[in-house]
This record gives sequence, structure tokens and C-alpha cells, in this order.
Amino acid sequence: MSPTLTSVDSASYVDNWKAAREAKEQQRRNPFGFLAYAGFHKLAAAPATFEGIPGRWSTGADGPRVQLSGGEELLVDGQAVTGSHQFAPVAERELRRAASAGEVILELSKRGGQDLLRPIDPAFGRLRIDAYDRTPAYDPDPRWIVEARFVPFDSLRPTPIDATIGDIVHTQLAVGEVEFTLDGARQRLLVIAGDGQQAGVAGTGTVLFKDGTNGLTTDPQGRSLPVAFPAGAGPLTLDFNYTQNLQRPYTAFAPCPLPPAQNTVTVAIEAGEQLPVFNR
Repeated sequence: MSPTLTSVDSASYVDNWKAAREAKEQQRRNPFGFLAYAGFHKLAAAPATFEGIPGRWSTGADGPRVQLSGGEELLVDGQAVTGSHQFAPVAERELRRAASAGEVILELSKRGGQDLLRPIDPAFGRLRIDAYDRTPAYDPDPRWIVEARFVPFDSLRPTPIDATIGDIVHTQLAVGEVEFTLDGARQRLLVIAGDGQQAGVAGTGTVLFKDGTNGLTTDPQGRSLPVAFPAGAGPLTLDFNYTQNLQRPYTAFAPCPLPPAQNTVTVAIEAGEQLPVFNR
């Protein structure tokens, strides 16, 4: 860790940090955002009904399918649909707002090879937004701007990562590791790459990690840090002041990835976002 990185003391750093925080807060207050998820349904080969959602839903090699009964309809691509409708196959990590029933949007996605159906209900979302107060954060501190070293893998490594709910196992691509020292202790954390990343190419990834603040001031199941990594082995900077929550402390309907077992920092990272506050 470098004690000489003092950009946190500059007005522009603090302004940029505050702007990023405000952008996240505005995203959370979107009535059609993830606070409006009103259910979590796994689709299977056998048709099933779900409370508040028209039709009987199933999935297979050709993608999700819905069978609507008499008097039921959905809006798909601006057109009213009755009877049977076949949706195109869903790609891993895709989020597709595939249909609507009145004001409710029906989202199809795939996580860990499992097709999912989630209703996005703005009425439910507005209740959650009314109950949501804020997400507090630690004040930015230069202590948490850390000099690290990126150690890339020769090739991207498919890595199984458990999800918060649904008995889902994500397969994420690990691009390498970051090594650094905090309070005299060596840390080595796995870096997950975004879709489309290639080995040997600079990019932006994510470090999912746990630390000593979890369950006290922060999400018990860990947090996330964006990381810009170089094309090859070399130095990089980790700015833990930008540590973020995933969706799981805000909604019961998000199968967020959990930190890999090795990504446990032995120091309490008193930086970034804390547990969200709800009024009720």
C-alpha cells in the first residue's frame, strides 16, 4: 500500500467520487430498475404458472415459451400476443425485457445455464423506493488507494462462482489476479473479466471480495470493486473508495455472484458503500 497517494485530498477527486455515488443512488431509485423486481422464477421443461403473470411458462432448446389461456394476452414487441408464443433462446448473462402485462415488464435472463423469468413491477418498485432511504458510504480516504500488481493468466479461466439464490452456479471468466499488501499482510485476489474480454488485452474487470466489515457495516456476503487492468503483468491501482454493493442487499430477487473463496481480504476495508438503509 502506498501512503503517498493523496488524490483523495483534492476537490476534483471528491467531486468525482460524489458524482459517482449520486449516479448509483439515482439508478436505485428508478421505478423500473432492480428495486422493482417482484419475483424470481426458474423456468423448466414442464409448463408452470406464476402468481400475477399470465400464461404457463416453460423452456427448452428453442428458448422460453408461454401458453396463454383464453382472455390472457401479453404485449411483445408492441404487438398483442394470445395463445402460444415462442421466445428466442436467451444468452448467458443476457437481460431481455421480453414482454409486458399491463404496466408489468416480464424480463427473461439466463444465469448459470438456467433460464429465469422476473416481473419488473413499477408499483412494487415505487413501494420499495418509498421505503429506501440511502446507501451510506465511508468518506474517501487515501489509505484505501492501494498500489498493486496485476498477474495475468495465460488464458481466461472459466471459474464456477455460487450465486446468492436459486442454487445457481455462475461461470465467470477469470483474467488474472491482483497482488498487494495491507497492514503488512499479502493479499491475492481473483479478477473477473467482462464478456468479450481476451487474454493479453487491457480491460476492465471486477473483484468480488469479503473483508472484516462484512455483517457489521457492509453486506455480509461481500462487495464489488471495478478494476482497470493492463495488457500484461504490471502495476495497477486499486481504489477501494469506489467499492460498491451488488443488488442483493436491496432485493431478494437477484442471483448475484458471491466472492470466490480466495477473495477474502484479511483487513477490514473501511471504504466504499455500506449497508443500505430502509425506512421500513
